[in-house]
Amino acid sequence: MFANPYESLKHKNEEWLRANFHTHAGTGPNTCGANEIDDVISAYKDAKYDVLTISNHDIYTDVSEYQEKYDMILINGYEYSNHPHMLCIGNKTAVEGAHKFAVNECLKEGGFVILCHPNWQRKEYWPWKDLLAMKGYTGIEIFNGVIFRLNGSGLATDTWDFLLSQGKLVWGFGSDDFHRWHDLARSWNMIYAEKKHESVRKSIDAGSFYVSTGLILHEFAFKNGTIRMSATSKDNYVKENKYLFIGKDGKILKEVTGEFGEYKLEGNELYVRAQVISEHGAMLWTQPVYDESKFKRP
Repeated sequence: MFANPYESLKHKNEEWLRANFHTHAGTGPNTCGANEIDDVISAYKDAKYDVLTISNHDIYTDVSEYQEKYDMILINGYEYSNHPHMLCIGNKTAVEGAHKFAVNECLKEGGFVILCHPNWQRKEYWPWKDLLAMKGYTGIEIFNGVIFRLNGSGLATDTWDFLLSQGKLVWGFGSDDFHRWHDLARSWNMIYAEKKHESVRKSIDAGSFYVSTGLILHEFAFKNGTIRMSATSKDNYVKENKYLFIGKDGKILKEVTGEFGEYKLEGNELYVRAQVISEHGAMLWTQPVYDESKFKRP
């Protein structure tokens, strides 16, 4: 039986919320978080974000004082910075020690873990063999905006397809990895949830979100074995995009250009995820529809 992470789109009391979980601020001049926390949250609010985490290197940042001021869902967390890096989100403390210990402590405190920029500096900054053995993480950054001005690649769909192809139920996240003002709003997550902390977390766990660098998902339906979806750029009269349906080992199962994309499953697929590319290069990635009998959480 195939599972559809967007089944909750039928819930009319929920809405699309724009989110970034990888944000540096408030750590002082000449550091990753050089800009003041108040200024950074204000900028994200102006950019129409609904959910934000200040995730500084090995520093737990409590931003609850800004919650009411900005009418946003602010989720506390930090970036664990022993190589390779991880985001610990929704927990209560920053910890030192091995990766396994940090993940376990984050989960114990009610948080979740996203593995950062898997292809930073080199391919397999996060070694694939380590990812297979690792337990407890929710997802990986499949797009990290800041890496493209550093070194390596900010795109990590190769790592994502590797994990999915091994039956690991791992969600794909997009992140600004905000350091400076020109990093803002490069990539984001659109989460289908009520504007409440617990609803956002539930939707993240269920995979009810997509990643975008400028496209808006208008339709995603999975019915009678067929995926149908459509997306557009904001306020653009051009409706045609390229739709890629991708399966095991990153194989392109179907490519179509038009106002919508459709893919009918043959029934033997392990998973099918979609990527949309606009005329100006903006992209969107959905979470996979997957054979739930063949997948397990890491």
